[in-house]
Amino acid sequence: MKRNPYMTEEEWRHFQLWQEARKLSTAQIESLDEQLQKDPSNMDVRVQLWSHYNEYEKNDLKHKNAEQKLSELVLWLIQNKPSLSGFLGHRLATTGFCFKPKTFAALRQAWLEQVSAAPSDETVLGNAASFISWVDLETASDLFERAYALQPTSRWFGLYVIHCSSALWSSPSLYKDEIRERIIDVGVRSLKSEPDGTPFLTVEYVSDAALDLGRLDVVRWCVEILRNMGSSSVFDQTAQAYLGLVALREGDRGLAIQLLREVNQPIPAVFRLAQELFDAGEGESIAELIRRFGRRIKKSARIRWLDQIENGEPPDFRDWC
Repeated sequence: MKRNPYMTEEEWRHFQLWQEARKLSTAQIESLDEQLQKDPSNMDVRVQLWSHYNEYEKNDLKHKNAEQKLSELVLWLIQNKPSLSGFLGHRLATTGFCFKPKTFAALRQAWLEQVSAAPSDETVLGNAASFISWVDLETASDLFERAYALQPTSRWFGLYVIHCSSALWSSPSLYKDEIRERIIDVGVRSLKSEPDGTPFLTVEYVSDAALDLGRLDVVRWCVEILRNMGSSSVFDQTAQAYLGLVALREGDRGLAIQLLREVNQPIPAVFRLAQELFDAGEGESIAELIRRFGRRIKKSARIRWLDQIENGEPPDFRDWC
């Protein structure tokens, strides 16, 4: 694997250690545990153990006593390296979903203590928000806002949108529209001020939320952003698909079908347009789309989807790569 040009030498070394840690033997892990007891600040050793205990088997941590070991490793990082950035900062943020409620509560409190100690450090605020948001989005929301206020170009709102979108799937129906409004509000601010974030993902999240709320002006604004992103067919076809979804909501099924016939990329917005057209009674143009996908989709998925359409069933658009 080639080094990401944006990584420092240290980040690249930590990335490689993280990847290679999955191959370590039990004896090697025991040796690393002993080394860390003697020198807790040895980040190379800590990264390898962190990676090892962070391994999953299906939906559960794989190794014996993994949650305890992982929580000890993470607590030290929160207390001693709360401003981690880059690869390890990302890994620290994504560890927030690993813990049972009691353990998470203790780590959440540790983060809040760091926030109290460094209220003007946007990296500490953002890291705390990213970690806490897996379970406590309301507390995280305030921290994201504070981090953004300190540095509006640091991509914290892009992360905030991702966490809001994740929460949308698991939240009760009563709260979904409120979360969609938040995705639009935060996402629009991110797209206006965070040029180095993940604008394509943010555009998708904002557009989907706006479609669900009928805010078609926001979708059209996102389409213009997609068209200005560059010459990639993914950007162009995502824009086409969103325009098709707008057309459906405005009662112009013919335009939606026309726009579907102009795309051939298996991407989320295209799948959504095809699904909604099927629900509106259209089948032929969707079958044509599936044939146009060609080898971009594995053969078994193409056959299954075409059979589903022929039987009057909605294509599931799953397991295609």
